[in-house]
Amino acid sequence: MRGLAVLARAAALVLTCLPGAFAQAQSGADRYPDKPVRIIVPYPPGGSVDVLGRVIAQRMQENLGQTVIVENRPGAGTMIGTAAVAKADPDGYTLLIAVSAHTTNPAFHAAMQYDSIKDFAPVALLARTPVVLYSHPSLPATNVKELAALGAARTHTLNFGSAGTGSMTHLTGELLKIKAGIDMLHIVYRGGTPALSDLLAGHLPLQFATVAQALPQYKAGQLRAIGISSEKRYASVPDIPTFREQGIDLVTTEWYGLLAPAGTPRPIIDKLNAEMKRIMALPNMGDRLTAIELVTSSPEELGSFIREETERWAPLIKQLGLKAE
Repeated sequence: MRGLAVLARAAALVLTCLPGAFAQAQSGADRYPDKPVRIIVPYPPGGSVDVLGRVIAQRMQENLGQTVIVENRPGAGTMIGTAAVAKADPDGYTLLIAVSAHTTNPAFHAAMQYDSIKDFAPVALLARTPVVLYSHPSLPATNVKELAALGAARTHTLNFGSAGTGSMTHLTGELLKIKAGIDMLHIVYRGGTPALSDLLAGHLPLQFATVAQALPQYKAGQLRAIGISSEKRYASVPDIPTFREQGIDLVTTEWYGLLAPAGTPRPIIDKLNAEMKRIMALPNMGDRLTAIELVTSSPEELGSFIREETERWAPLIKQLGLKAE
């Protein structure tokens, strides 16, 4: 009986504390932010991830009345900046713009300083863009069927470039090789820009890249496009047929999402989510983000998406025997 009484008193104490704890968390969210917020971009300045981070920071600062700082922390395939956020205080003042590498790194690296799922609280999906297979005009193939025929005839060496080993552009190329049975060889570049330079010069016949990366050159007729990895034709390049249209069930996306450290109070996550939805709906938000589709989601939807993408790419990375350089 005495034990039951002790348990009853303990339970009563917990129930008494819960409303206070909830009220304290809610009060913190009401005050949030009351000091500068950092958005970590795990890439150098100037790229699409950096531009997205700076546009979001500007809009947050205007609406929330606090300084929002973009801090570039590149290196180790996004893992340096990502690790910094994983170790930050879970108070909503350190955030991460995560990209597709967040879901491929766990299979690509034998060891990491963080768990890409457990150590983060999803906030919202922000944007996405499909991958295009661009080709040099000298290559006599205008679609996947003709490209496969060239590979089978062995009349041309079908080398392709990407943004780097294990990148979404690389993995899209490897999937096309498997699904379409095309004999192509991946040429390793440190980033998509050097690969694009070789493609334009005719030293490289093919490159898998995001829409925006080679859009000006494609529009100018310097490059062709064999296919795109979107589910349906993409608004920025409606003349490029999807791989699905060409009989290849291949859909991939380079995505961008906002994450906070695990343990960030839910009221703050909800406030940030509402702010991201507001920002993504602003007029002219996409002016500096050419060919990138702005989207939004709930925290739960982003969390599910990250888990699904992690599970999707791990078997392919293992099958290909890919390891960090």
